[in-house]
Amino acid sequence: MKKLLVLLAFMLLILSACGTFEGTVIEKTDASFLLELPSEGEEAESDVVEIFLNDDTKFSGTIRSFEELQQGQYVQVGTFDTPSEFDYTIASDVYAK
Repeated sequence: MKKLLVLLAFMLLILSACGTFEGTVIEKTDASFLLELPSEGEEAESDVVEIFLNDDTKFSGTIRSFEELQQGQYVQVGTFDTPSEFDYTIASDVYAK
């Protein structure tokens, strides 16, 4: 029964996220950070995504809060599913390696 509950909780977490980004934090603001995504090939330009936070954003790995997130850190970011009219990417969870 316990395994079933853990599996169900994991599935809900996966379903709550509509996407995942992985990259390096290049700048922080009061309520967001810029994430540089890895480029493919030496000549390709890197994409940068602004990741916003809310009260439900969870932090894990080597950090426990937004204050601990540092420029230069490599992170994985799961995002909330938002309506198409939103121009924002909101983090559901941030995992720092």
